[in-house]
Amino acid sequence: MISQANSLTHEKLVEFHKGRMIDAYRYFGSHVRGGETTFTVWVPEVEQVTVVCTDAKNNIEERFPMASHPLDSTVWQLSVPRMMMGYRYEYEIETTQKERLRKVDPFARSSEKRPQNRSIVQADSQYVWPEAVLTQKKAPNRQLFEEPMAIYELHIGTWKRTKDGRFLTYRELAEEVIPYVKKQGFTHIEVMPITEHPLDESWGYQTTGYFSPTSRYGSGDDLKYFIQRCAESGIGLFLDWVPGHFCVDLHALALFNGTPLYEEARAERRMNPDWGTLNFDVRKGEVVSFLLSSGHYWLDEFKFDGFRMDALVNLLFVPNDPERSPNEDGVAFLRTLTASLRHHYPEAVLIAEDAWHYPKVTGEIEEGGVGFHYKWNFGWMNDVQEYMKQPPAERSSVHGNINFSIFYHYEERFISTFSHDEFVHGQGSLLNKLPGTYEDKFHQLRLLLGFWIAHPGKKLLFMGQEFGHFDEWKFQPQLDWHLYDFRAHRQMALFTKELLMFYRNEPALFELDDKQEGFQWLDADNSKQSVASFIRRGRLPENECIIVCNFSDRHYPNFQVGTPSNGIYLQVFSTDYTLYGGGGGQQNVLAVSKETPLNNQSQSIEIDLPAFTMSIWKKKRDRSEVE
Repeated sequence: MISQANSLTHEKLVEFHKGRMIDAYRYFGSHVRGGETTFTVWVPEVEQVTVVCTDAKNNIEERFPMASHPLDSTVWQLSVPRMMMGYRYEYEIETTQKERLRKVDPFARSSEKRPQNRSIVQADSQYVWPEAVLTQKKAPNRQLFEEPMAIYELHIGTWKRTKDGRFLTYRELAEEVIPYVKKQGFTHIEVMPITEHPLDESWGYQTTGYFSPTSRYGSGDDLKYFIQRCAESGIGLFLDWVPGHFCVDLHALALFNGTPLYEEARAERRMNPDWGTLNFDVRKGEVVSFLLSSGHYWLDEFKFDGFRMDALVNLLFVPNDPERSPNEDGVAFLRTLTASLRHHYPEAVLIAEDAWHYPKVTGEIEEGGVGFHYKWNFGWMNDVQEYMKQPPAERSSVHGNINFSIFYHYEERFISTFSHDEFVHGQGSLLNKLPGTYEDKFHQLRLLLGFWIAHPGKKLLFMGQEFGHFDEWKFQPQLDWHLYDFRAHRQMALFTKELLMFYRNEPALFELDDKQEGFQWLDADNSKQSVASFIRRGRLPENECIIVCNFSDRHYPNFQVGTPSNGIYLQVFSTDYTLYGGGGGQQNVLAVSKETPLNNQSQSIEIDLPAFTMSIWKKKRDRSEVE
């Protein structure tokens, strides 16, 4: 029998089947409690389920037939009067066709390191979170949308390795990456999926263990240590989580009972040909409970600060439908998911990946939205990169790529991203996408990142781009850290650091990200000179910034920019400063406004605008104070 503390009552079973259970991991899977080890699994329409266990010490295999739950024939249970921590196990499922399948536990909280794949019996964690961390994690951020957010996207296995080529453990990572990210000025880390997965090169996006931190980098308690250290260092931590599709490997969820169980029942919606993955059937209550519980598990057990949810295209839109029809089942599931997470974890941040522009992804559910806080701005990312790839002489013909995003920016709350997807499969690194000489590339990368920071929206940058990684990202041992031996890359890292610090100290660049009053074009259409100029505003008038971006290879020594009022303007930042590798731009440059209307403003200033330069100006005094 199953112990009462871990029993599935009639009420709990109804929750599970109706898609309302948020803590199924407490009842399903393996648990060691009170001197016994219990196993519980949902497998409908099969003849028999057997737990096949192996003691890791002596490698002796034991078989334990399971019994169906007295209240539910689709649920199989077993209690072994032993404490079996560390045992490897699988479920052997005998189908109605007399086929025998070996499957890992969908609710396993620990798994073997690839190429092995069995589940591991794990006792409940005894990790003790510091009270200060728990208090910090439970505090809702009421000013979320008005604070700076600069996310460092991290793939743990290829960020850095040990000297002998081994993966860093979660604990080793804490001592390496947290000081680095903090020093560089980022506010958050987003880790690419660390849910268990069989293939390194899938980057974690083809998940087999929805409750199991990958064993590549250590144990669940090691991961908790990393999360704790992030919190103590003031760094937020997001998990890249994949709720829409899963791995086709037959040892996991695929054809779990010999037929489509977790995957879509409708054949035309089942497979993703581009990714080689299977879509979840979110019409099934049991699948919804499984996914809801996975989301709750990572936030409750591991205290992540939120999720970036991958590949929502097949939940927001009908899979494999060339018409991109809305997927009513998928949207209903996402609303259930976001509503549940926001209710139980009001402090958590929910970020959506949606490349097809479903409406109101970041809208409130009560107003017809999907309930996310932010979504990645793929349109801006693609348009800007396509613009920057052009030779400078040809950019005037595609100038609309620079200004188009503002037409839709205030329909959602966006994160302006330069993510991993842009630096793989022959696309080149951010630096190497840019035309021109070696020196020109660095000038333009500073300009591009300057425009990224000045444009409305929160920020995300993939690892390595901060110091001008020269090659595209591959599943190689680690980033090319030897590039720090070269002055241009050291200067690039310094630039990114100071740019992020500047961003975090200028309220005009983040306070009104999602408010139209926080942005005003000065000149959006200067395609002839390939210049874009605009104003960013914060809550206070004195925080107003004027941004001028010269995307051309021409120097404009007497460039005129409209200003909203008379005064003395100070250049507070420039990508052309010498210490960054620029052409010699000076700090503390002043410009006095003239009563010459320009750009629909009553005044204007005249500035020196070098090629490939972004500069930011702030009013320091009224002109009358010095006249």
